[in-house]
Amino acid sequence: MNPNTLYYTLSAIPQVIGAVTALLATIIFFQISKLRDYLIGEGQAVLNRWGNKGYRLPTPEDDQKHKKRLIDAIDRRSVPEIKAVIFLLKEIEKKEGYSRNERPTGLQYVYEDRFCETEKHMKKLKKWIQIFVTASFLTIIFSIVSLALTDTIVSSTCQNLKYWVLWLNVEFFIISLFLSLRLMRLSLSRENVHESDRQLRENTDYEA
Repeated sequence: MNPNTLYYTLSAIPQVIGAVTALLATIIFFQISKLRDYLIGEGQAVLNRWGNKGYRLPTPEDDQKHKKRLIDAIDRRSVPEIKAVIFLLKEIEKKEGYSRNERPTGLQYVYEDRFCETEKHMKKLKKWIQIFVTASFLTIIFSIVSLALTDTIVSSTCQNLKYWVLWLNVEFFIISLFLSLRLMRLSLSRENVHESDRQLRENTDYEA
């Protein structure tokens, strides 16, 4: 094998992986920000309907307490706190004996189909970006180390060493590219979360 072939191959791998990582990180950051804004928007939608039938707590004290809690959570952009308040309202709706069929766009639908599914998708994106970044980091480090040892590898008495080193680098490269495609597909798998889903609408049955 020509030493230049090994050298240029090993030098190209970290450049390609670095560029792909930077591009994907930008895309995923944008997607996660959009999902987070969507979840906070769900909290704002619930707050806007607070006091309507199904959007209030049994006692005035609890009602004001959790309304303030939701306002504070929206101001702080705290997704877990928003989720906790919506969960509480959803449980009250269930205790009142309403089913999802009776309230198709009620709080059970909002919490289970919209909020939790969106949050699950956001967590999945975070998990896969961590896996991809780790794999890319290992690929870049291995190729740089191999590149630094190119002369030693080529002059080694083991004739197959340079082929093994090249093969391992290419394998790492292919794995990283596969993960990047998986992550890209995952990030584009939902049309802005629920843009294609029915939007939460005002229901005259919920009005006070």
